[in-house]
Amino acid sequence: MMGCSQSSPEEASSALQSSTITQPDDDSDLPPLPDETQLPPITAGMPPSGNSPLADPSNYPRLGSSQADSGRADSGSGSLAGLGNVSAPDSQLASNEAVAQQSSPMGSAPGQPDSNPELFPLATTDPTGDSPGTGLKQDLTPEELIEFLAQADKDMQTIASGGSGISDPREARKTLIQIIKMKREASRRLAEDESLSETLQDEGKRGQLQALSHLAALGDLKAADELRDLAETNIQSGNSKLMSDSRLVLIGFAIEDLQNGVDDAPNQIVSLVRDLSRDSANTDVPAMMVMGQARQVLANYGHDNEAKIVRDTIIDLYADSSDAQIAKMASQLAGNVRFDGINQLMNNIHEDKAVSLDQWTESAEKLVDESADLQTVQYLAGSALDLESRELEALATATYDVLEERFTDKESATFSEVQLALEARDARNKAIGTPFEFSLPSINSDGLSMERFRGKIVLMPFWTMDFPQSLQIVPMLRKIQDDYPDDVVIVGMNLDSDASEVQAFAEKNKLDFPHFRAESSAEQSSGNPAAAQFGVVSLPCVVVFDQESKARVIDFSGRKIERTVNELLP
Repeated sequence: MMGCSQSSPEEASSALQSSTITQPDDDSDLPPLPDETQLPPITAGMPPSGNSPLADPSNYPRLGSSQADSGRADSGSGSLAGLGNVSAPDSQLASNEAVAQQSSPMGSAPGQPDSNPELFPLATTDPTGDSPGTGLKQDLTPEELIEFLAQADKDMQTIASGGSGISDPREARKTLIQIIKMKREASRRLAEDESLSETLQDEGKRGQLQALSHLAALGDLKAADELRDLAETNIQSGNSKLMSDSRLVLIGFAIEDLQNGVDDAPNQIVSLVRDLSRDSANTDVPAMMVMGQARQVLANYGHDNEAKIVRDTIIDLYADSSDAQIAKMASQLAGNVRFDGINQLMNNIHEDKAVSLDQWTESAEKLVDESADLQTVQYLAGSALDLESRELEALATATYDVLEERFTDKESATFSEVQLALEARDARNKAIGTPFEFSLPSINSDGLSMERFRGKIVLMPFWTMDFPQSLQIVPMLRKIQDDYPDDVVIVGMNLDSDASEVQAFAEKNKLDFPHFRAESSAEQSSGNPAAAQFGVVSLPCVVVFDQESKARVIDFSGRKIERTVNELLP
């Protein structure tokens, strides 16, 4: 958990270990939304068999080169096995971006595109200029269409990754759309060529789905409508891969329908997920990502039974994967249904929506009724800290009351965890308004006294080398100090157990303000003495002292610091 951000029980876990400041698990975060120049996952296909231009040169920039292609995975020749991923046309597209780097749903995983722009020189003719041509040449053979599609996927990935040399995002977007439209046309020709085998025709249909999916993700509403129609047409095609692609697309539309209030959308999602799960050969990582998005949206909208069905499907298909990373992703995406109800309330709070005391208390009690275990305790304690940071004192107090009243077995680990939470809360309450005169060394072993800063407002970030993110609040503190240089000082509180490298770390990172050192020791039952004194159980954390060295605010979120300073200014 970083600060007080609260979105899952995993992020709240271990928040109460007074000897260990909570740190986030960077691997648990799903990828962020891509910017507008990026597409939904574009998996590179086969390297081209030659360098002859397949598109009209006035329409298509050749971004690939033999150097760049040398690192590409070859998914075979004579098929469109590496065309790429078909995704839903909604916000769930974004979460699949990283998946393209792990597993290709239609072929082997691609290599990373070379980010050196010199390897991808644009053609001299701008395909998006004032006089673009009509697109693909009319006389391309099926083999040339296949080659074009493979190269188009590579070039789109190159642009999306920033390796094309196009610096203007608008030009990058125009070029992407131009290539996607030609990809759609090449796929259509294959799909409608009755002289080809059914396999190649079906691969052409898959290419059409992909191209329409890309266009829909870039805001083309007409393409979105056509995508849905095509997916519904192909869902009974008999080609397992094409059917799988179509189901993924339709799950995306069903999620969108759910968000728009369509009554039957939850049942549609469950039906499509069940159908998808019956063909284990095509339940790849992107399919898991779409299922995870479906489960989360179902839970967010209160469809707990349907969310559980999708969760169970994810667990059944992926939890025992021989790939540890896939198994971990499955666990994260499956989530835990028992937290869905209270998670929804937390989401409402984060969005500044009203949550009544009765609603919150009932949800917390229900969670304990369903599972009175350590994870529940850690979740509720983390939630209470979050609520404190948002100054929702009534909800925070109710949460602590539930913990104290429901976990009373003094021999249990849950009781110990609850006591840590309560002791930390009490320490924070006791510290506020109390003057402090620290008898602690500085990071360079010289003596340092709070008396030195009397008459100043002191901003004290608690930090450790082992968790550099604990210092992410410092730029904000510097800005406040710069605004009021005569009134505000920054004084750090270092918590590292080993002092030998702390000063060098501070110098390297330009932490050019005084620092107390409160050494952590695993042998101290109360953990770090300074952290325990102020009830610090999560980082970043800043204590604001007034001009008389009295603690006025203990802030885990950054929300109250500047306001408190303004209140204290003379």
